[in-house]
Amino acid sequence: MPTNARVGVWAPSSPGPVVFPRRFTRGLDALRARGYRVEQGASCAASTGPGTLSPRELAEELVVLLETCDAVVAAVGGWTLTPVLPHIDWDRVGRAGKPLVGYSDVTSVLNLTAARAGLVAFHGPMVISEWGEAGGPWPYTVEEFDTVTGAGCDWREHPIRPAGSWSDERLFWDREDVRRRTGNSGDQPVRTVAPGSARGPLWGGSLVVLSLLAGTPLWPEPADGSVVFLEAEGIAPDELWARLEQFRLAGVLRRAGGVVLGKIGNPSCTASGYADFDAVVRSCVPDGLPVAAGFDLGHADPMCTLPVGATARLECPADGSPELVLLRDAPVASGTEAAA
Repeated sequence: MPTNARVGVWAPSSPGPVVFPRRFTRGLDALRARGYRVEQGASCAASTGPGTLSPRELAEELVVLLETCDAVVAAVGGWTLTPVLPHIDWDRVGRAGKPLVGYSDVTSVLNLTAARAGLVAFHGPMVISEWGEAGGPWPYTVEEFDTVTGAGCDWREHPIRPAGSWSDERLFWDREDVRRRTGNSGDQPVRTVAPGSARGPLWGGSLVVLSLLAGTPLWPEPADGSVVFLEAEGIAPDELWARLEQFRLAGVLRRAGGVVLGKIGNPSCTASGYADFDAVVRSCVPDGLPVAAGFDLGHADPMCTLPVGATARLECPADGSPELVLLRDAPVASGTEAAA
């Protein structure tokens, strides 16, 4: 996005802006410091029942922000976005043609934006969780966001490089987060789980959130050959097995051209002590499907930005580090144009 973009902030899930005002303000200040003109939706000042506004009000707010701003960034994730989805006017979203940024609970909107509005949407940093980090957002998060959203960059291919350092430390927002998080649950390098190569549209995000839509009319069916990227936190191998098996039965892994898994923040072992996530993944995916793991996406910080619906190439060598490369038909020097 250009540095003078008018950015709308939408809070469709947790009432985080009300519950964590200090961190929310830090996030808004970080966006303004980059030159963005920030406009908060009414949802950012609401806390009603389990969420913010009513589902109908949130759906209308999203569309209006997309129509009147240059981009929309979600305030934070949560659990209450699914009831909003039936009320979103996808034709208006498509006509607005503006970038939408978020992840976690926003995963469903990103994939439906690609499927029903024909637009690229960005699996990327949100106001409270990333832009509001104590000491400012992680430099890797900012650099990848700028590159992928086209702010002053000119590229046809963009490899997603490993961040190097990362953290999944839990600090209670507005009480403990007086410093940037440090330390992690252990080494999770970028690695090949199953060798091969693929090229196709990016589809995915939160494994948990996407599973909420399986078997419903809102299910955003992945295109054949999709590069499926998935992230989750706080799970053990047995839960990962169950969730991947659901996706296998739903046909996701059969349609996939390749799979990319993010680092698992705060992973746990099973009750028996079993902790081999890679073996579980290999037991679920079809033979010959390339799989990479350990990428910096999702709930651990820092995070890359991935354009849902845009084309990517995945290379998973048997004897080397995998590479995920975003592809664009033509270079973009500035503005909000998406990768294609």
